[in-house]
Amino acid sequence: MKRIFASLAAMALLSAGPAIAQGWGDSFSPGQARDAVRDGKTVPLSKIFQMLKREYGGYQLGADLVSKQGGGAEYHIDWMTGDGRKMRFVVDAQSGSITARRGA
Repeated sequence: MKRIFASLAAMALLSAGPAIAQGWGDSFSPGQARDAVRDGKTVPLSKIFQMLKREYGGYQLGADLVSKQGGGAEYHIDWMTGDGRKMRFVVDAQSGSITARRGA
């Protein structure tokens, strides 16, 4: 659990500026993200990373938990695939399903 919180906190701090600049909506603070996972409102980011690693190989470059305009939340994840392609995924934070994918 400490690893998840540390990852969420670091990613939120590093990506909050770019997320706002890119118009992604309201980013969750590290505390809000931790509380959402603890309360069962969102799938832990570690589970999303495991799913992406199984499907695409590679590793995460950055991630942010943001509010959706219609309510709820979604993860915006930058990912480097096992074969060196950079991709961006939008993942529904409640279900853990990929809702959008961009990249080579």
